[in-house]
Amino acid sequence: MHSSRRALLSLALLLSVSSALATPGLDELATQLKGASDFRVRVSAALQLGKSLTGDATRPLEAALDDSNASVRAAAAAALKNLGDQGALPALKAHHADKSEAVRAQVAAAIKSLEEERISGPKTKVLIKIGIMKNGSGVKSKKIENELADSSRRKLSELPGVRVLAADGSGSGTDTNPGAGSAAGASKGTQSSVPMVMVTGNVSELKASHQGGSITYSASVEYVLHTMPEQAIAAKVSGRASATATEQEAEDASALAELRRSVLQAAIASALRRAPPALLAAARL
Repeated sequence: MHSSRRALLSLALLLSVSSALATPGLDELATQLKGASDFRVRVSAALQLGKSLTGDATRPLEAALDDSNASVRAAAAAALKNLGDQGALPALKAHHADKSEAVRAQVAAAIKSLEEERISGPKTKVLIKIGIMKNGSGVKSKKIENELADSSRRKLSELPGVRVLAADGSGSGTDTNPGAGSAAGASKGTQSSVPMVMVTGNVSELKASHQGGSITYSASVEYVLHTMPEQAIAAKVSGRASATATEQEAEDASALAELRRSVLQAAIASALRRAPPALLAAARL
């Protein structure tokens, strides 16, 4: 039993990694930044990556600090500043003596901004309110809705520049970015310049199917992003994941339950990896 459980958990781990590898648009922008022949395309790609709200944009931007064109290098430095990933500080400091005065100025500004944020906390670009989380899968379990809400809150909080409001609408609770005020503060002007987005979610599928001598678990999750305060639908993102186990492996009920949970987690992660561009659209940034 223990060996079959380890096999299932290993399968679930592989599932989580493979189902969330790509963010739509991010790979394309990174490719443009690295290889586009027109420097203007590379500049545009760098600036868009700087607005991506994801740490996955850091590495291609760091590489662009060595671009042959000064405008691209300056755009990469400005994008790293906007991205707010303090992990970029070593790369920026390594380019403080760039031969271009304009690039040096952008690098210095980026370093100063990131070092200030390291002391005062990251700047909040988008406030997120978690809305209704539904279980439309047909599997009757309140735990699924709770897991969707908890996982969504946690993963959204991990995005740079994002602050997820507590369930009561305040700035306290499980939020991980301490540099922002509460929703009440936003309405009173403390954070009036920070746009708010409401995120609602739905587990549209969570099922097991038998195929020959194996069992396949699959999950689908959908999110709707609403521009606030009018709650207008601005964007939708979705994710799907699945994993297969043999019937012999599935004899371990606890391991099978863990596999189902991992499939759901992977679907959530897959959907939210696609969230940054949609968040920007919903926030009108």
